[in-house]
Amino acid sequence: MKYSFAALSQNLWSRKFGGTTVGVANPYVSGYHFIWFANLPRLLYAYVQQGNSGISSNGEIQNILAAACMSVTPPGGTLNKIDFTGLGGSKWAVPGNVDYGDSVSIKFLEFENTPILDIFHGWIKMIRDYRTGATDLIAGSEGDGYTKKTYAGFLYYWTTAPDGLTVQYYAAYDGVFPLKDPQDTFSSDVESVGRVDIEIDFHVDYIWHEPWVKDKCTSLAQSMFRNSRDLVRTYGQTAAGA
Repeated sequence: MKYSFAALSQNLWSRKFGGTTVGVANPYVSGYHFIWFANLPRLLYAYVQQGNSGISSNGEIQNILAAACMSVTPPGGTLNKIDFTGLGGSKWAVPGNVDYGDSVSIKFLEFENTPILDIFHGWIKMIRDYRTGATDLIAGSEGDGYTKKTYAGFLYYWTTAPDGLTVQYYAAYDGVFPLKDPQDTFSSDVESVGRVDIEIDFHVDYIWHEPWVKDKCTSLAQSMFRNSRDLVRTYGQTAAGA
């Protein structure tokens, strides 16, 4: 992609990068984003299946969350500085520490039979049962007890070019768990009829933006692309046989 950056130096004044020959540089276009929960708590489905949607496996949860993702707000970092005062009140500074956000916000589209509600209500209930205030994650034959591994997950997030395949931004989040049981989203008014979006803030312990993350996100993007392409190609055959 060096040709794009070389083109920037040709239009330092006008900052116009259109056309097809001189000074062409493709801008970043947002709106093409994807998520994938690579790891979910092993027993999560057991709590989710108690709901109304009939979800019976973590694989179903992974697919639903990936398909229902409408928007993502990733955390950023702030470099804090240490200020010093010199003679006559003059000031100077040096870097102090980097403070990164510890949450990522994701908006999901809800569907009939409320699968998104079931997922996050079940996840929160697993961590702290609303009826007792305690966790159900007890060491024994069904799990490893109350540990970060038994209630948190691992999430990949990436954006692509408009082809849905070429990875642009990429990140991985470890130690992920939701911070909300979204029951308050289900208010209703006879004068308001519309869609229901559920926005969940997730806590994260680690944020990764490394080459291995891009490699994994590229692999996931290719897999999703192939599945979507195969679905489109076979749609006519399926519809004809319906």
